[in-house]
Amino acid sequence: MSFFSIFKTKKPKADAEFKDYARKVMEDFQKNDFLGKAAEAGHKAKAAVKSEKYDEAWGHYHDQKSFYMQHANRTGFTAKQLLALDASVHEDMANILRLENKHQDALVHIVYWVLAGVDRPIKRHQQKLKSYFNRCKFKNTQLPVAERLIAENTQLPEFTLAKSMVSEWVSRG
Repeated sequence: MSFFSIFKTKKPKADAEFKDYARKVMEDFQKNDFLGKAAEAGHKAKAAVKSEKYDEAWGHYHDQKSFYMQHANRTGFTAKQLLALDASVHEDMANILRLENKHQDALVHIVYWVLAGVDRPIKRHQQKLKSYFNRCKFKNTQLPVAERLIAENTQLPEFTLAKSMVSEWVSRG
C-alpha cells in the first residue's frame, strides 16, 4: 500500500436494495412522465400539420391536452393553472382551423387561449386575436369591443364561454 493510495476513492457497489429502488423510480417516472408524453404528442402534431395531415394533428393535440391534464392532476395544479395549460394547446389548434379556412372556429380557440391568459397577458395574445378576428370580417362587431369583452371576463375561462362570445359576434353579422 503506497502513501497516495488513501486518495483513491473506491467505487461503492450498488446493493440489491438500491438497484431495486432505482428500477422502481425509473418505472414510475416512465409511466407518469406526462409532460414528456405531452411534448412528444406536440411534436407529432406539428409534424402532421407540416405534412398537411390535419385530422391526425388534431388527434395528437387532444392527446397533448390529455397528458397535460394528467400532469396537472398528479401535481395539484389550481383551476387557473390547469385551464392555462389546457388553453396553451388551443393556439396550435386554431392554426389548423385557419389552414382549413375555418376562421370563425379558429377564432373561438384563440379567444379561449386569450381568456385563459387574461391575468398574465403576452404580446402574442393581442397579435393573434387581431389577426384571427380580422379574418372573420365581422361588420357589426369591432375589435376594440371584442378586446374589452374578453378583458372583462376575469372568471375562470371555459371553452364554452369563448364559443358563446364568438357566436354572438357571428350572429350580429
